[in-house]
Amino acid sequence: MRVTIELRLLPRFRVMDYLIQVGGSATEALSVAGDGWTATIEALEPDKLGIVAVPRDCLVIEGEEAAVERVRSFMQRQVDQMRRRRAWRIGPRDV
Repeated sequence: MRVTIELRLLPRFRVMDYLIQVGGSATEALSVAGDGWTATIEALEPDKLGIVAVPRDCLVIEGEEAAVERVRSFMQRQVDQMRRRRAWRIGPRDV
């Protein structure tokens, strides 16, 4: 099984830390392997918002279906949580 999660404005070191928290071990600079799964962070072209470039990455998780689904679910919660924190800091008046 293979799933991808698009990441925007999330530091790669934080994503790597989350992958280690879910039971993986770093195998390369941007790769982590766990029991029945592997994950890699791949750079994407940044989005352009006017003159501002918004960094983007793609998290690719591959392996056994149950293991991949467990990691995907954990990572999606972490990504959503980071987005909510960022939105809270910005606040509705600044959006």
